[in-house]
Amino acid sequence: MKYSSYYITKVNYKYNFVKYNKSYKKVGLCMKQVDVLVIGGGVVGSAILHKLSSLNIKAALIEKEPDLCEGTSKANSALLHTGFDEPVDSIEAECLIRSQALWLNIIENHNLSYEERGAVMVAFTEEERKVIEDKYMENARLNGVMVRWLTREEILAKNPGVNKDCIGGLFIEKEGIIDPFEATYTFAEVAVLNGAEVMLNSEAVQISPDNEGFVVTLGNDSKIQASYIVNAAGLHGDVIARLIDDDSFTLKPRKGQFIVTKSHIDIENIILPVPTPISKGKLVTPAVFGGHLLGPTAEDMEDKEDKSTTEDGLEEILEGCEKMVPAARTFTTVRQYAGLRSVYAGGDYILRPSDYDKRMIHVAGIRSTGLSAAPGIAEKTAEMLEEIGASFDEKNDWEPNLSKLTSGKESTDEMVCLCKSVTKNDIVQALNRSIAPASLDGVKRRTEAMLGECQGSCCIPKIIDLMGENQNIEGLPVKGGRNTDMAFKD
Repeated sequence: MKYSSYYITKVNYKYNFVKYNKSYKKVGLCMKQVDVLVIGGGVVGSAILHKLSSLNIKAALIEKEPDLCEGTSKANSALLHTGFDEPVDSIEAECLIRSQALWLNIIENHNLSYEERGAVMVAFTEEERKVIEDKYMENARLNGVMVRWLTREEILAKNPGVNKDCIGGLFIEKEGIIDPFEATYTFAEVAVLNGAEVMLNSEAVQISPDNEGFVVTLGNDSKIQASYIVNAAGLHGDVIARLIDDDSFTLKPRKGQFIVTKSHIDIENIILPVPTPISKGKLVTPAVFGGHLLGPTAEDMEDKEDKSTTEDGLEEILEGCEKMVPAARTFTTVRQYAGLRSVYAGGDYILRPSDYDKRMIHVAGIRSTGLSAAPGIAEKTAEMLEEIGASFDEKNDWEPNLSKLTSGKESTDEMVCLCKSVTKNDIVQALNRSIAPASLDGVKRRTEAMLGECQGSCCIPKIIDLMGENQNIEGLPVKGGRNTDMAFKD
């Protein structure tokens, strides 16, 4: 057989056969060993890896999809929530409250897109006003979140688009909007910069406990020895738990459909309804990447892969939103998307060591607040690892500067996506990141290309060309990457 300038690598208990200058070299290969293995590449898993990379341990993350941010993290409401309405003394409330201070440093250190807009829970009846005063104002006080009552005139002064029949509302000043894609990728990329490893296309199919921890077998037959595992697999967290015969919890999917509109909406704040016993209702919020989001629905499902959008879902969103913002039904819909949240019957987050093997920590049942709570969850997970026996110190040379993640390659400022003003250089830089996009969707989420009014109709051909030209990047060493059974490189 002749492989010319290609190399082929197979990671398992056997050997690597590597082709260098038309000669074979036989290399013995040991199983990869890490101190902590995070399973799941959503915003929570990436935030945990980010935290672990600041410690003197060897940490890695595996994700079964070809890219990060492929599950719930790419389909949420893009809000940073204060936790004002979460049950007092719940794990969810604790993580949200801890995250508030942590986000300030993360946003500044990593230069993330963020806007503090404040939210208004709008009341239209005296009954709704009483619910706000008796329940939500007191709950916010107990959770340490600053809120105050706004009059009708105060609401309309900043939000003329709100229904003028409102009688007032609850103002939550620290509620903000953020780019969930950017946050997820940044957490992981900073972790890689600081010595952690990310392995994509890497599904855990078997987990075997042993004296050293666990041997995790991936779908490509490669194996990882891990002293500890953090199960942050989102909606599939119960599937991972079953791999060590832990059937202590089951997660059900709840679909949330959203509408994205570029129509001008005359609001400054995030507009919330007064929740009912059944649902928190539909919100109308600005988005940091432009336009506004309307939704979501809350549909209990059985299929963990059903992310379809429906005509009924679209109608439900419009019906709910037009009560607060009457013009909602007239808005032009740029696109509609759906995400699946993981619902645990216990209601709260599952954040604990497994009763079947305490060396696996479950981070599961993380509902719609996962983005907001991610830094707090990460801190709490690190504390749990220490409690169950992991030993580590803080690194003195931890580096938060993402500028070191790019290869330094530059291109022209030729415009590629006119709708969002994305240049050729923006695309090339995204393709040169340490965790590069593996699809058009990955490029879209990293650059905002294809997110405009034409939805990529004009720019997709050029982006495909650039992906072809930049598929073999000679920049920083990628720790992990696509991790397929067979890799070819020109």
